[in-house]
Amino acid sequence: MSLFTLTLILFLIMDPLGNMHFFINHVEGIKPSRQKFIIVREMLFALLAMIFFSILGDALIDLLSISQSTVYLASGIILLLTALRILFSSEERYPKKSDEEPYLVPLAIPIIAGPSLLATIMLFSDTEPSISKMLTAIFIAWACSAVLLISSKHVVRVLTKSGLTACERLMGMVLVLLSIQRIAEGVVLFMQPHQIS
Repeated sequence: MSLFTLTLILFLIMDPLGNMHFFINHVEGIKPSRQKFIIVREMLFALLAMIFFSILGDALIDLLSISQSTVYLASGIILLLTALRILFSSEERYPKKSDEEPYLVPLAIPIIAGPSLLATIMLFSDTEPSISKMLTAIFIAWACSAVLLISSKHVVRVLTKSGLTACERLMGMVLVLLSIQRIAEGVVLFMQPHQIS
């Protein structure tokens, strides 16, 4: 998988455009300078979680002796479920706003570094031979998401709610295509003779 494809998948799962309204809502009423600090802090927490699961994933899958075809199929199914969630998203999937300032939960985890993203990173870490490429993809996707979320109020003002929804649905469609390709690759690997389980 190329660096671009890997980065794109991680960026699409983070879904910064779909999460903008949620982030704005959770920092509403806080000083603007403090809002940026909170978003940067939560994004750093999410980055640490992603790096941890990237390191953990490869070791865990090797320990369990899970075949590569299983990893491909599992990651493809997770991507497909994530894509469907993005395509048919609703406000109900987000945790309700707390009276306290957000800290780690829910902005960093599970909104950015949610189960779908962390599971995908674990599975991709096993199939990606280059650790540096995996970490680079994580950082680029994270940085792009962070920039969008920090400037979320300006982005919402420019794109409007309908524009954001259209972009999010487009991202979901791209993720569907990538997930189907991943599942197809897993099926091909599974059907190959002498497949080691």
